[in-house]
Amino acid sequence: MPKLMKLLRRSPVIVMALVFIALLAQPSMAGELSTKWLDKSSSSVGLQAGFGVTDDIPGGRDRTDLSFLFFFPNYQHNLTGLIGESFYQGVLHWQVEAGVASVVNQDGEYLIGVSPLMLQYKFLNPKRSWAPNLLIGAGFALTDWDEPAADELGGEFQFLLHGGAGIEFFQDTWSYSLNYRLLHVSNAGIERPNVGLNAHVISLGLNF
Repeated sequence: MPKLMKLLRRSPVIVMALVFIALLAQPSMAGELSTKWLDKSSSSVGLQAGFGVTDDIPGGRDRTDLSFLFFFPNYQHNLTGLIGESFYQGVLHWQVEAGVASVVNQDGEYLIGVSPLMLQYKFLNPKRSWAPNLLIGAGFALTDWDEPAADELGGEFQFLLHGGAGIEFFQDTWSYSLNYRLLHVSNAGIERPNVGLNAHVISLGLNF
């Protein structure tokens, strides 16, 4: 079981990186992209739902093992319209998300988070119906994860940092995606301890 959990923690990063690179290298696939996804100031709502596991990163110490379900609705606003040329052509979005993550390998501990400062760049091409994307962001949370992870988290108020990538497939009025993110949870030194937790999250997304 420990070997399986270690593989689950590390394989998402490798798999998503390989898929991301492979899709960027592919020529355009059939399918025109609806202007809904290209126009500046357009917006959409969606959600990401999936599964996460904490990992002992960076190395040097063992951290508490938490596995959790992840459910975060979001709002996206197109900031730029279509920009750039060649492989980096795309659209920059501002994203806000709020939701809950619930631990499944302990006693159902919760994390309720809000992340209002998020940016997502989608490598959109008007002549294809899919796009890789990159995500960075920050927010805050109220949680009782400090109970099972007392050596890493001090207190119920925590900050969140997000960094990830995904692949999104577009229809005329909706889209679906496969996403990976590295989620960091810590309190910026407000309370002690402040070692923090880092987790790999794999999620499926829908956007309308």
